[in-house]
Parts: sequence; structure tokens; C-alpha cells
Amino acid sequence: MGKEYRNTLSIIIVTWNSEEDIAECLGSIYNSFHDESILKVQTVVVDNYSSDNSASVVENFMKVFPHDIKLIKNNVNYGFTKGCNIGISEATGDFIMLLNPDTQIQNDALQKLVEYLKSRDDVGAIAPLLYSRNKTIQYSCRTFPGYIDLFFEISALSTLFPSSRFFSRWKMKYFGHNELREVEQPMAAALMIKADVLKAMNYLDERFYMFFNDIDTCKQIYNLGYKIVFFPEATVYHKIGTSILKDRVRMIKAWNEDCLRYFRKNEYSPFLHAVLFLGLKITGTLRIIFTKLLYK
Repeated sequence: MGKEYRNTLSIIIVTWNSEEDIAECLGSIYNSFHDESILKVQTVVVDNYSSDNSASVVENFMKVFPHDIKLIKNNVNYGFTKGCNIGISEATGDFIMLLNPDTQIQNDALQKLVEYLKSRDDVGAIAPLLYSRNKTIQYSCRTFPGYIDLFFEISALSTLFPSSRFFSRWKMKYFGHNELREVEQPMAAALMIKADVLKAMNYLDERFYMFFNDIDTCKQIYNLGYKIVFFPEATVYHKIGTSILKDRVRMIKAWNEDCLRYFRKNEYSPFLHAVLFLGLKITGTLRIIFTKLLYK
């Protein structure tokens, strides 16, 4: 018989200059359910030294809506991954959801995700369907990438052939995202994980500053013998890329560095790693030049 889980959920939100989004995100969490006897929700907001009014917006929300919300204000930007771990350390729920501040929970998505995850001993994490403002489905499911997948990505072959199971294997754009299925790695914009599974993997690896932490987290969940499920009956609106667009050049550099860290940790091959390093150096430089010209 499996573990008896309580219907307690801790939602971890890491903010950085998120004042335009965070109030709507919090509002959607507490408007999406009405009976705490069915699901008790705790929210931990970790502000990563925002230069805008993100923390003040959360504080004002807490004054008006007396929910179980905790705000942690960092005096330095620790990066997304460490920010998540800081929030997780304050979590009390049997289930923990990593949630981006530019998301909005729809209807009873939280209850649906908890109930399914609670019912499956073999499943360690679950993800909802993400969609954009125009109701377009976001391709949020991934396979674990190999070196060849990164070559197809940085060479734009995956963009030229988005429906190809060969060139676009990593980002799974051939999958319609309209059916429940086991997947290797959903985006962590909205990812619910059993708390005991997170504890068993010693939480998130803080060597990843912002990117590839979701891939690595899912990889560790699988290494522990658990499955991950994509559950489209639960839906979440997601703006996508909000934080990245605020500091494009730094994010390009961080993506490249975290990509190399992932392969060094999980798929290391000295020769292929050197090739990947060179490819990222060239394409990263071109992307930075293009970004500076386009957004100067």
C-alpha cells in the first residue's frame, strides 16, 4: 500500500521584477478553489531582489486577502533555482508546485492535479496544459535532450522541421498536447511534485542558475524510479518568457552556461562537450549581437 498523502499543497513562486503579473497569479490560485477541507493551499513567494514593486504588490495582496501566504525577500538575486529551494524549505504541503509568476491557474486545476498525483504511487510529478492569451496551446513537454538534439536546436533544424520526430525530438512539437500521457520533462512553469520525492533527490540542483534546472529535476525524478505525467484536463494560462525578455543578453549567457552544466552532469562526453561548447559560443555571440541591434 502506498503512502497516505494529505490534501495539502505548497506553491512556490520566485519573483524578479514581476509586479505586472504576481497579483493576478496569486488571485488565480485562491479563486481556483473554495473549500479548504478539500484542498489546503500554502503559497511561498520568494522575491529575488526585484528593483520594481513586486514585493510591495505581494504585501498589499496579503493585507487584502488573508490567505496562507509567506513572502521571503532576498537581499540578492540568487537565481531561479536557489530561489525555488529557499521557498521549498518553508513548504509544509505533501505536494509542492513550482509556479511562474506570469501564470494564472484556471478553474479547479490544482485539485485535479493533486487528486491524480495522490492516486498514483508510481508517479512523482505532474504538469498541466499550458496555453497562451490567444488560447494557443504551448508545447510544454520535452524529452531528455542528447547532444544531437542541441545541435539541431542551435542550427535551427528543429525550427525548420518542427513536426519531425528526428529533428524536433527534444521539444516534441509533433505531440498535440491533447491527451494524458507519461512524458520525460514538462516545463517547470507549472510543475507539481510530491514533497517526499523532492526530499529524496535533495531538492533542486543549485548549480543551475535559471535554465535546465527543470530538465535536471525531472531527470532526477526518473532516476529515483518515478514517472512524470502530462495532465491536460488541468489548464494554466502562461505568458511565457516574461523574465527572460527583461534581460535578454544575460539570459542568453545563462542559458548557454546552464546547458553546458546539464550535459557535464548527465550526458558527459569530452569530445561532444567540446563541440557543444564551441557551437554555443558561436551561436551565443551571434544571438547577443542580434539582440543588441534589435533592442538597443
